[in-house]
Amino acid sequence: VKLIEFSDFLCASCQNYEAIISGFIRDHVLTGQARFEYRIFPIIDPELSVLSASLVECADTLRAGQFWLAHDLMFDMVSDRGFTDETIAEFAGALDLDPAPLRDCADDATQHEADAAYGRRLGVAGTPSLFVQYGDAQPLPIALALPEHYPAIVKALRPVAAEPVTINHGGHAGLPAFRRADGGFVLGEPDAPLTIVAFEDFLCPHCQTYQSTIQLFINEYVRSGKASFEYRFYPLVNPQYSTAFAKLAECVGAQNPDLFWDAHDLLFAFAATGNLDDMAERLAGALDLEAEALRDCQDRAIQFLIDTNLAREVGVSGTPAIRARDASGELQLIFIGDAPLDRGGASIEQLRALAEGTGELTVGPPERTLLNDQFLADTSLISGQPCAPPCWQNITPGETSMADALSIIGELEGMADPRAGSDRFQFGHINAPVCCQVSSGDGATVHTILLQFAPVMQFADAVAALGEPLFYDGLPFSDSETMMMFYFPESNVLITAVVPGVEAALEESSPIIGAIYSTREALSGALGATALIPWRGYVGFADYMAAKDN
Repeated sequence: VKLIEFSDFLCASCQNYEAIISGFIRDHVLTGQARFEYRIFPIIDPELSVLSASLVECADTLRAGQFWLAHDLMFDMVSDRGFTDETIAEFAGALDLDPAPLRDCADDATQHEADAAYGRRLGVAGTPSLFVQYGDAQPLPIALALPEHYPAIVKALRPVAAEPVTINHGGHAGLPAFRRADGGFVLGEPDAPLTIVAFEDFLCPHCQTYQSTIQLFINEYVRSGKASFEYRFYPLVNPQYSTAFAKLAECVGAQNPDLFWDAHDLLFAFAATGNLDDMAERLAGALDLEAEALRDCQDRAIQFLIDTNLAREVGVSGTPAIRARDASGELQLIFIGDAPLDRGGASIEQLRALAEGTGELTVGPPERTLLNDQFLADTSLISGQPCAPPCWQNITPGETSMADALSIIGELEGMADPRAGSDRFQFGHINAPVCCQVSSGDGATVHTILLQFAPVMQFADAVAALGEPLFYDGLPFSDSETMMMFYFPESNVLITAVVPGVEAALEESSPIIGAIYSTREALSGALGATALIPWRGYVGFADYMAAKDN
């Protein structure tokens, strides 16, 4: 068993998750039950994420066997005070290395490129990302596991594809049932031209009432071979019982594959009564199974982690959520015209239209993009209201206390409660992804504000408001999008714009999707190790990179 983590030393979530990973190493790697593999996926900062990772790699290059010591040290240092201009010297000193050859080595280090390429092949889009690999099988992406999940991962019921079996009893009698390679449970023919995929929680009241719609669809289209139906666990309602119900369903399927769908129906019915006690006993009695075997199996069930990660990859944020697969087999969104049906359960009329190929309903891939309308629809960068950069919402790096900043964010309309730590806090709109972070180097005063914007501002607006920038760096995000970051020295601001690919030119209309407001000292430290390229106007990422190489 091998646990694989893709991580960035500068990622706050990675820093927070490090203690959990350390526990896994202590309890399961050092005891010989599992292996752990760390992979670099630089995503937070196009320069410093790579530099921090390369320094760790080079610590091991210059003195073999140093990697894990250097790994822990880098996390400790950047968690305490970020990456400053003293970091390289302090890091080298702590490892008894000469900083000059360490920095020279880091300039030529390439492991981050290999790791990032591997991560992209596996579908990694953010950090931290977690995979589990059993033997030589393909690594399986899983949701970020908690310490209580690790024993199950180590001794898991390993998800494997199962050949179709015909259900010979109950409400689903006569239908084939099988499991996908990642363990997903499917009802219907494997070669059905359409698969409706439901992400549900047995304890979700809306999911319980939605079962009548699902049953209509199964009777009309799964029985006719026009479609199949796939169930995915997304335990959300109750931290204890939602997961326990998912584990019980998986364990029934592991003991007897054609009983899974009976268990599926029974668990929804049991949950609707509100009596959640002795569920293993009640389920075993109804299905003529051994209750103790079900209880023992629950300690090895991890399908809910696989399904939860899959849900997040396709933008599921609540239950029920309906997705689909066409003949390609890829999990995709349902679109009504150009609008994705990304929340709630589809109506029976919509499912019929999709199965019959009528109306405006289609199936298509979710677009992976830097443009996110759920981030800050904020134009203060260019308007200067209520204050001008580097001040944001009357929070000024180097002046405003962390306590005052937290209070200001807490009073902003439409914001969820900030997620606070000792030296930083994160925030975002209610029912939207976390977009932003305020951090401190000393725990008392704000040093850096990181903001991710909805695409409501254009790059020319920033130039008009702040003057011409100095180019800092850039990073391809996908085949169709590249991030270009510019430094505005008079305002102590770094701004990120998006262009369509590495060959495309920056334009006046290029959307701004992020900014970092900071103190001059913090920015000087971050930029001090980088050769800044003078502003070259509206040219492409490749042109700036060529100038940097020269």
